[in-house]
Amino acid sequence: MSQQHWNNQASRVRLYHFPPLGSQGGDTAPATSPADYQRAVEQGYQEGMDQGREAGYQEGLEMGRKEGVSQGVAEGRNQGQAQAHQEMEQRLAPMIAPLTALQQLLREGHEQQLKGQQELILELVKRVAEQVVRCELTLHPQQIMSLIEETLAALPDGRTNPVIHLEPGVLATLTEVAADQVAQWELKADPTLGIGDVRVVTEECEADASTATRLDACMEQVAKHLVDDHGQGA
Repeated sequence: MSQQHWNNQASRVRLYHFPPLGSQGGDTAPATSPADYQRAVEQGYQEGMDQGREAGYQEGLEMGRKEGVSQGVAEGRNQGQAQAHQEMEQRLAPMIAPLTALQQLLREGHEQQLKGQQELILELVKRVAEQVVRCELTLHPQQIMSLIEETLAALPDGRTNPVIHLEPGVLATLTEVAADQVAQWELKADPTLGIGDVRVVTEECEADASTATRLDACMEQVAKHLVDDHGQGA
């Protein structure tokens, strides 16, 4: 085994100083004090607050802008519709006025026409009824007997000496066909009366049971029904 011998020469040997462990790998970082650390934390917090505030402001601004636009569109639409409706009414007003007048004129014309038709119908019904009554009384003059009895019954109590006025032809017919029945009454021919007319005159009062009076009462009921039917139909 060979032995190596160091030739220690004092002039050629130097002592080596190892660097501190914290200095390995680069420059030594400056030490941070607690005050600096606190300032850094506060600065970071403030910067975060500023950034968050700015971001919130921008977001709120954008949201408000969108809501404002939406609300503005809705209000503008409503105002536009109201204005358009008003302008349309103003334009239609001059045209509606003549139409309203025409409608009123047509309604009045229709009512007058309807009234004329009703009057014509009533007149026709009255004429037909008069012919039927005359024919009925001519064929059955005994029906005058019932009318005379009804008229006498309508007189107030205490009547004296009633005189029954009849149309001359009716009086002659009753004298022939019902002489026994009419013998109890005082009959008098009256050329002013029509067939079926009866007028009873006493010393106290007078009762008229003419055909025209009874027919007019019936026609009033017919006219009332015509008006009621027209009202329901309208």
